Amino acid sequence: MLGFLVFPLWLMFFIFLLGFFFLVIWIFAIIDCLTSKRNTSEKLLWLFIVFLLNIIGAVIYFVFSKTIRLQKANFKGKKLLRSRKNRIIAGVCGGIGNYLGVDPTAIRLLWALLSIASMGAGILAYIIAWAIMPEEK
Repeated sequence: MLGFLVFPLWLMFFIFLLGFFFLVIWIFAIIDCLTSKRNTSEKLLWLFIVFLLNIIGAVIYFVFSKTIRLQKANFKGKKLLRSRKNRIIAGVCGGIGNYLGVDPTAIRLLWALLSIASMGAGILAYIIAWAIMPEEK
């Protein structure tokens, strides 16, 4: 009679395996960051992202840390400008993508996820960036 209240054993096992998998990825991201050849401030920034956002932070680390590290040498003389070509609303995400050498769609996705996670603070940050960042000529 109370059989519907019993949680299926296979579902509990699946949830346990999924949680264990996420934990392993998270720990691997921390170890990879600590053993990388980045300077201390970059390591602290990535560790802050991984600890703050947990598994999403680990995914962000694996997706963006390699591309940003490879593009770092190209920052000298670069200005952060709003894009005219890669524009959806005001070109803020397109400009950040151009500056970092990352696809602007990935920046937009990340911005949307962080806006949802922060209950709208990303929208306010976008408006501030829109007002502060100059537009490319």
